[in-house]
Amino acid sequence: MVFSPNEMVNYLMNKEYVIDPTAFHNSVELKYALEKFGFSQGRLLVKYPSAWIKNVYEQIQRWPDLEQHRAKLLLKKAQEMILPAGQTYDPTISWLDNAHNLFEEKKVDGVIASMVNSWGFPTVADIDEDYFDSGRDIRTLSRVENYIKVSLRLLQMSHEVAFIDPYLRLDKKSYASVFKEFLKIAQQGKCKSFVIWARYDMAAMKTQADYRDMLTSDFKPILNKGSELHVKLVDDANSIEKMHARLMLSTLGGLRFDHGFEEFRDNRNVDISILDKNTHDHHCKWYLDPGSRNDFKVIEAHSVRNAE
Repeated sequence: MVFSPNEMVNYLMNKEYVIDPTAFHNSVELKYALEKFGFSQGRLLVKYPSAWIKNVYEQIQRWPDLEQHRAKLLLKKAQEMILPAGQTYDPTISWLDNAHNLFEEKKVDGVIASMVNSWGFPTVADIDEDYFDSGRDIRTLSRVENYIKVSLRLLQMSHEVAFIDPYLRLDKKSYASVFKEFLKIAQQGKCKSFVIWARYDMAAMKTQADYRDMLTSDFKPILNKGSELHVKLVDDANSIEKMHARLMLSTLGGLRFDHGFEEFRDNRNVDISILDKNTHDHHCKWYLDPGSRNDFKVIEAHSVRNAE
């Protein structure tokens, strides 16, 4: 299953925008603009052209030293959250003409320009929340292709992704088919590590050897060289924080799947939502941080890795 960037625009979540790299006049404007984007905001910034970050650096070279320093720190922090363009750029016409063409072709959801223009695209000084059309929740049929469309950018841009679902059964086809596609899609991007958290009494197989053999036969062949899959089957009965939400989580952002990661064949609709920043930070501290207070009792831990 392969999706092009064009197929993904306007799928209700994580709207995509382009900004003229010459649109910023100081670090305050740069900070204001960058803060409008991110997975928790439901909108993403696209590098357009592909040398967008380099072009912004060229712009800030004209600023006073302190402003340059502030701007470089902001760009460094934001880099991993900015999408590759994946779109052609015609150097014979202006950035704004290129961006307008993308917008007309519905390849981006919005344009932020460097100056007032006849198309009514806002400048950095003009943008406000009313301009942004970001969807934070969707209802969709519980099909693997819909799960992928919603989560594609998070899967592609994250180095590690955690999946939390107390009822997750990898030995059940309706779950396994979804996870196989998640792994394939994520490995087309940066992701090398996958962690699954599930409740032992819901997800375990008859023996640990059965579970290990299932992972080795069904999931290891899907892993690219250097990729690894870890499964933690836990008892959360005495934990200070019970496992309940079904989450796809990385340090970049997170999604909540109200019915988990199962594919239902009865035309069932499911709700998927973007985690806000505070909720995302809370779950990251529990599931991803090295110094986590996570007190789940791990009953079984399984790992498979493609070292070839």
